[in-house]
Amino acid sequence: MACSRPVADKKWLPKERQVGTSGKTVKPKVYIALGISGAFQHQAGMKNAGTIIAVNKDPKAPIFGIAHYGIVDDLFKVVPTLTEKVKEMKG
Repeated sequence: MACSRPVADKKWLPKERQVGTSGKTVKPKVYIALGISGAFQHQAGMKNAGTIIAVNKDPKAPIFGIAHYGIVDDLFKVVPTLTEKVKEMKG
């Protein structure tokens, strides 16, 4: 689990979890960006992920410019459904 700078600044997650130019660079197989606008500072830290899945209610969010898959909707509506689907896949 990682976060953007605003999340780290509010201390919702520790600074060590921040991705971006003032945080870490990550390259996971799958990067799921929930509610991340995708400012260039954040993109710099995750743009080389294998598959990028973005959920954001703003259809013009910059994250959609680099995402392989995107869902334009409220993450609080989408995440419960995604969670259920993943549980079903696990059997």
